[in-house]
Amino acid sequence: MTLYFFTVPEGDIGCASNPAFGREVYFHPKGYTDESYIGTPLNKAAVDGLKLSHLTPNVYTESGLVSVLNETVQIGMISN
Repeated sequence: MTLYFFTVPEGDIGCASNPAFGREVYFHPKGYTDESYIGTPLNKAAVDGLKLSHLTPNVYTESGLVSVLNETVQIGMISN
């Protein structure tokens, strides 16, 4: 595991490896981190993986925070 040099308020960032799409990056708000919750996708691979599995996120994440995290993924602060 690699520690990132920034903090995420009230939640965790999770990654999954998908052979078809690459690394999927998700945000899980505090209290919604167990496997019964589907986090907010933060990159295209995560969106594509959810579509393929016919799943939708079941946690609420503020849109402003999602925008910041998406930008963080795009500029490479979170590997995608």
